[in-house]
Amino acid sequence: MQYATKAAEEGLATKLVVILKDDTVNSVAVLKCLYYLAKLNEDQKEAIVRAGAIRRIVKYIYKGGSKRDAIAVLLELSAKETLGQKIGDTKDCIPLLVSLLHKNNPDVSQEACKVLQNLSSNTHFVVKMAEAGHFQPFVARFNEAPQETRTLMAAALIKMQLKENSVEELKDRQFIQSLLQMLSSSSPACKSACLKCMKKLVAHHKIVKRLLKDPATVPHLLGLISFNMSDPHLKQEAAEILANMIGASKHFEQQKYQGLQELQSKHNVCLLLQLVTSAEDQTKIQFLHLLVALSYKSEIARDIIRSEQDAIAHLFSSLHSDHRVVKRWAMKLIYCISEGHTAGVPLPPSPAKETAINTLATILINSPDIEERSTVAGIISQLPRDDSSIDEILRKSEVLKAIHEVICSMDEENWGNIAPSIQGTSLLENALAALLRYTEPTKPELQRQLGKLEVYPSLVRVLTRGSSLAKQRTAIALAQLSQSTSLSVSEETIRQTKPSMPLFDLMKLFWCFSASSENGSICSVHGAACSPRDTFCLVKADAVRPLVRTLSNTESGVAEAALMALETLLTDHSTLSHATAAIVDNQGVVAILQVLDRGSLSAKTKALDLFQKILVHTTISDTLKQRFERILIQLLHDDELKKKTALVLRQMEIIPEQSSYF
Repeated sequence: MQYATKAAEEGLATKLVVILKDDTVNSVAVLKCLYYLAKLNEDQKEAIVRAGAIRRIVKYIYKGGSKRDAIAVLLELSAKETLGQKIGDTKDCIPLLVSLLHKNNPDVSQEACKVLQNLSSNTHFVVKMAEAGHFQPFVARFNEAPQETRTLMAAALIKMQLKENSVEELKDRQFIQSLLQMLSSSSPACKSACLKCMKKLVAHHKIVKRLLKDPATVPHLLGLISFNMSDPHLKQEAAEILANMIGASKHFEQQKYQGLQELQSKHNVCLLLQLVTSAEDQTKIQFLHLLVALSYKSEIARDIIRSEQDAIAHLFSSLHSDHRVVKRWAMKLIYCISEGHTAGVPLPPSPAKETAINTLATILINSPDIEERSTVAGIISQLPRDDSSIDEILRKSEVLKAIHEVICSMDEENWGNIAPSIQGTSLLENALAALLRYTEPTKPELQRQLGKLEVYPSLVRVLTRGSSLAKQRTAIALAQLSQSTSLSVSEETIRQTKPSMPLFDLMKLFWCFSASSENGSICSVHGAACSPRDTFCLVKADAVRPLVRTLSNTESGVAEAALMALETLLTDHSTLSHATAAIVDNQGVVAILQVLDRGSLSAKTKALDLFQKILVHTTISDTLKQRFERILIQLLHDDELKKKTALVLRQMEIIPEQSSYF
């Protein structure tokens, strides 16, 4: 102790700090001296700091000096609160200490952690620690801080970059509760900071789960939305947070989280619909966004919205809004509550119904916005199928012409090797979905309207260049068109066939007529029966090979749709042998083999049906037969496919007539 007193009298602390600036001296020895001076004499701590030791030590560590001895001095100095303030205020010191927490030397990490702990009573310092990636002191300070301090800390958190380890600290249950308490504050600044902070946090799934686990989260946010005196900006923020939380939920676990059950209650869904009706545009956008997010995840919410006729009428009237974003979100909500529902689009009663359909048609035809046109095409595809008045409105409009233009424009882009945008791809997919109304065999008037357009070549090319969903919808459209042709050809055959005219002579007559037709081409399957310009034929349209190639697509529904289209060639018994040849000549048998090997269950089922029909009229090579045999025997172990597979194997004479598989 007497040596420490003597050192103080001689001004040794200042001299040691000056020496520390000299890179040629033994810095470790100097640091040890400073450490003991600080440890044994409180007054010397002040002298060491006044001499500029903190800044010098920081530079020393950055240059790769002995971290253990340097941190030991800082730890000793930080024990005194006023000196801790100096350490925290020194430029780059806190980020440096945080970086040392993850060093391989556990002694250095522990000492650095202790220094930071000594600085943690200062809010400004814990914010700096969090900014450097160390959130534990920030969370602890936030939990115990008064409202005003929490507001400042939440505002600081908004600007921070959050990494995975930061999220782990922030999903602390008490931190979430402390954050939610801010929503009950009477201070608008406090609520605003809380909401902005929550909006940042819900980008992370782990925090979404923690927020949903807290039963206070959804009621607090809904309370803010429903309170008439709330600032519109706060309502917007609250609605956006709820929408983002719903969107971030991988599964809408309404049974697991009480808040989600409350959110999709009739009272709250109707509240949101009422707010959509009464709010100004910017707030309306957020409420529509929330309803769209909720509807995508909750069938209960969709059904409630569909049942509210006034709300539906308002949604359709919003399609006339001058605010483009309002109009876009209203479209999205209409599409969302319609998609996949057996009743389709919930239209308002007449005459508003006719106005709504004409509005949809006008947007599809005239809108310059791709996303708008795509969403509207999707809505049109969901219009009720059994309403002839809708068919008549669409027939008189230029909707089909607009769909044709979409298909052709996408075709032109692909010819130019221009990769279509995501929005362009979606527009094509939804336009094709809308086209399916015009290809239905039960709607001959719409089919005739389609036949007058030169759409078939572009439609067939979608099978080669389109997305999987576009290929699937195209194949369904071609199947429906081909089905209608097959039915009409069969009926014509029955009508024209006389007892004195054998089938062979009848087919010769068809082909002779075809030879003198306008295009001069002969259909190898239907002869002249499919020669009229508005009659669609898979063979005449060169669609067989693209459909066969589409069978290699393993995404759900694509191969099934292509198989369904090919099977329409085999519905007329009088043309079976020619139709089978058309499929076989285009490598159809090999493609069916691939489906049986790698396809989905439903695709394999359809492939077995098609292959069974083909076998009646063609002989496959021994090599191909062996490959089929190997795959089919494997399919015998599938309970769903066992019986169909056994029938095919019996037909191939691989298993006997009397088998246990039957």
